[in-house]
Amino acid sequence: MKNLTSIIISLALVFLFISPGFTADHGNTINPSFSKAKKFLERQVYHDHRITFYCGYPFSPDKKILPCDNYTPKKEGKHARLLEWEQIVPAHAFGQSFREWRNGHPDCVSNKGKVFKGRNCARKVAIPFRYTESDMYNLVPAVGEISGLRSNYSSP
Repeated sequence: MKNLTSIIISLALVFLFISPGFTADHGNTINPSFSKAKKFLERQVYHDHRITFYCGYPFSPDKKILPCDNYTPKKEGKHARLLEWEQIVPAHAFGQSFREWRNGHPDCVSNKGKVFKGRNCARKVAIPFRYTESDMYNLVPAVGEISGLRSNYSSP
């Protein structure tokens, strides 16, 4: 387990030092769908190793964190016991290299006429962003509450 964690953290560090010009032809070139990447990981990679990344807590096939003696949620609720797919290198860290994330795009307007930018805009119009966001080497299972507390800070 510690060996796997070391490998994943090493890969994350490699991602951090890739130039801002990083595009899909240097990484994930197969899957531009974040939701499909998560489903693939859940069904094909972690199907027989259902352990969260940061804390090593078990999770069930229906994405629930199983009871564990050494985990006490800060707040009780659905988020505390739900599995999420965490990006080791936060989307915010690599998203900043996309101008659509920083400045928006003419196509990033809601059906109510509100202009938006950030992750949703980059996902909508920047195809290289979609491939980067969906890179399965950067996605790991995590307790939802811990993922939320981590926010867009770098991994420990």
